[in-house]
Amino acid sequence: MQALEERGFQFEDQTSSYINSFHHNRKNSAGSLEVQPPSTPPPTNISELQTRTFATLKRRNIIPTVDSDIRLVQCAGRRDSANGMSQRGNRNSMTSAADDALHLGLVKSLIAPPYPRFLSLTLTDTEAASLLLDHTLLPNFTQDVLLGAKDEYLTPITLDLRDLPVESTGIVCGVAGRLVGATSEQMANAVEMSYLSTARAGTVMVAEEKLDRALGALRGAENSVLSTAD
Repeated sequence: MQALEERGFQFEDQTSSYINSFHHNRKNSAGSLEVQPPSTPPPTNISELQTRTFATLKRRNIIPTVDSDIRLVQCAGRRDSANGMSQRGNRNSMTSAADDALHLGLVKSLIAPPYPRFLSLTLTDTEAASLLLDHTLLPNFTQDVLLGAKDEYLTPITLDLRDLPVESTGIVCGVAGRLVGATSEQMANAVEMSYLSTARAGTVMVAEEKLDRALGALRGAENSVLSTAD
């Protein structure tokens, strides 16, 4: 949080995210601090964002990678309304049988082979747990604890972002925008995708059968960057 705020980002309640607010003055108890604008103006449109994104990736030698052996499934944890805690109850005062079964499955996934090559868990106060995990981990969960289409596989396209500066923004957005726009031009329907962004990696996920189209769009973006540089 401190690193983001020092670089001109502020937390926005409406979107529950940090936004770049360099054009505003930040105030604190010691007085006011004017945040300097970035040396490079932000992109003015989607096309410029995509061009900058792939130019940045090219300079840092960051190449989208695919491990076709990883087949992801997206699931949600089952809510046990009959035995679960009430909305007024303490979050730690009671757990339902469904919660216990989900916790047990997660523990098994982390300590027993095959160890997870990909596992994402999202928890909120109001919604059921959301999981994105390698299909090889499904046997760790009892049959009725996870909801979703367990036979519809997603393939992750991963970007290793560890070598990017901390203040870099818009990377996953630029890649995702290129995927949707380019594949929409190729055919009437664009490739449906989702993405997951962390401090170390950006992951774009597409349906297994749409992987070739997605990679073709990414290669086209890389080639256009090379042509522009030439």
